[in-house]
Amino acid sequence: MAITKRYRNKKTFYQAELFVKGARIATKNFTTKREAVFWQETEKHKLKLNSLNFNNYITFEDCVNRFFESARTRMILSTFQKYESQKTYFCSSPLAKVKMSELRGFKVVEWIDWLKKHPTAKNPRRKSFIKEFKLLKTILIWYKNFLNEDFNVPITKKHRQLCIFKPNTPRRPDYFMKPEDAKAWIEWLKENRSNPVYWRLACFMLLTGARISEACGMCWSALDLEQSLVRVIRRVRWDYTTKIPVLEEVTKTSGSARLLILPKRLQDMFLQMKKSAINDLVFTDRKGELLRYNAIQSAFNAGFRALKLPWRSTHICRHTFATIALMETKNLSAVQASLGHTQPTMTQRYAKTIALLSSETGEKTSSAIFKDSPF
Repeated sequence: MAITKRYRNKKTFYQAELFVKGARIATKNFTTKREAVFWQETEKHKLKLNSLNFNNYITFEDCVNRFFESARTRMILSTFQKYESQKTYFCSSPLAKVKMSELRGFKVVEWIDWLKKHPTAKNPRRKSFIKEFKLLKTILIWYKNFLNEDFNVPITKKHRQLCIFKPNTPRRPDYFMKPEDAKAWIEWLKENRSNPVYWRLACFMLLTGARISEACGMCWSALDLEQSLVRVIRRVRWDYTTKIPVLEEVTKTSGSARLLILPKRLQDMFLQMKKSAINDLVFTDRKGELLRYNAIQSAFNAGFRALKLPWRSTHICRHTFATIALMETKNLSAVQASLGHTQPTMTQRYAKTIALLSSETGEKTSSAIFKDSPF
């Protein structure tokens, strides 16, 4: 229960709010505080008389709206915008008017069937509704954790499988560039792109494992070329709808803020770049402004296509750094620190398991099997 004194257009009024299990279910404005208190007490009495259960009261659409209201303040803006773009798949679906107390597994199946008939399902590149399914699961878990601890999340493995309606090619186990391919790609960007920022950006990402957002947000003030160090403390966020880049003084996660040691090749490159620097930004377009992601992706992919490489993502640079660094050093913790991961399991996903093999593995196995044998 809450009554707040507010001002609008030089007039005073009282806003009364009614909460059930932490969720606001009603709000009303009054000219006097007494009226607001009376309304609150009356509504509270109605709830007790009717033995109203919150799980029976709230609909799935209400749950979605409350989830987004909560997410707006605790999520980074890019993630929130991505989630908000998927909101129509919930509020316009058959689930919208279903009461949370009646939400069962067969309702989720009906929702998935509705998704498969959605106009976006006809998109040739659309192969599943896994992202929408994951968001549904996130919303339901949030509802259980914050609004109704007695709620049972009706999600099973079957639902995930039903979301896939076209065969999807699994990611290659060798999702990283070979050193010779990476070198040829850098050379192609250097020779075929008039703006040198693209090959320099690619080189920096390949040799440090930095994310594209971290690299584009790097400033000269974060570089110590004498000590060959760079502080990763900011990033660029590209608006989900307008694609306009915005520099933010934050990193993706708290563990992403880190200190990287630059190899000699990058140190020399930055010393040359700094002579013609326009402003504090390291990687910029010709106008000295932040790079647009679609321009970077277009330049990178042009090189991949020209060299007949299968990659179509800027993130392949991060995977390549992780894998080659682990193959060369066999030091998982050092690679983890370079990537800014909080868990080694995430680093192992980037640096493929083949990188954990050492030359001694096969020799020791051979010795154990064919011990004292002439073979």
